[in-house]
Amino acid sequence: MSLQTAYNTFVSALVLGVIYSLVALGYVVVYRASRVFNFVQPQFMLFGALLFTTLRRSEGAIPFTLALLFSIVAVAVSGALLYIIVVHRSVGQPHWVQMVLTMGLGIAGVNFAQLIWGSEARFVAPPVPHVVWTLPGGAILTRTDLIIVIIGVCLCASLYWLLTVSPLGVRLRATAENASLASYSGIRLGLWFGVAWAIAAGAAVVAGVSYSVRIPLDPSLTDVGLIAFPAAMIGGMDSIEGCFVGALILGIVQQFSSALWGTQVSTALTFGAVLVILVVRPRGLFGAPIADRV
Repeated sequence: MSLQTAYNTFVSALVLGVIYSLVALGYVVVYRASRVFNFVQPQFMLFGALLFTTLRRSEGAIPFTLALLFSIVAVAVSGALLYIIVVHRSVGQPHWVQMVLTMGLGIAGVNFAQLIWGSEARFVAPPVPHVVWTLPGGAILTRTDLIIVIIGVCLCASLYWLLTVSPLGVRLRATAENASLASYSGIRLGLWFGVAWAIAAGAAVVAGVSYSVRIPLDPSLTDVGLIAFPAAMIGGMDSIEGCFVGALILGIVQQFSSALWGTQVSTALTFGAVLVILVVRPRGLFGAPIADRV
């Protein structure tokens, strides 16, 4: 691999890592709040991107920004309702029950999306004219990729503040650390868990639209959402900042291994990297250790 090719691959990995981080953030937010592995997250990506394309293709197409905002709100509300109406009924059950439930909802979601929108590829036009810049060293960067990186980093930083510093973050941490005590203190657990699911769903929509601007949109978009789950595990399932680092590591490993040895080897190495990190750090790079209470 030449230096210029390596540089181009790194830039592509950076963009992909930012998209992964938005999806992984949803896994982490839901897990931190409700200790549920949310395997509906890839379907939130798909539904948001498909809804966005529908709004953009309709007669008198809605402007890009308004279509994106409407898609985020619609899918976020759907995510909250999904938790309150369906997933909330599994509270108190073993974790594997909730995992199977969300997996089943995810499979049903993909089939439902195909019934409505079909399975043909859709193309999402970027919001700005196509401009290509050549960076020092010969790497190629498009204006669309730069916008994705800027929006992704700003959104991750905003959600980090929202979930760790703001009053909302305090309440979500309280429900995660001691749900019974939080309930006795007057915190409505179902409401705040629903808020966490809404935030996860909204972030997934941004990721889905960002990915679809670069690659034609079809049901295989859910595979991207599933690949982002290891990013959350690498960083730590309870770490907001860890999911961003884990996503960058995942993007770099995937892109370089794909460029060197092909897609199949890339997938194997991606999950191999997860196994190595989890063997060394079972809680992830930034995951908090489990404290034994007496």
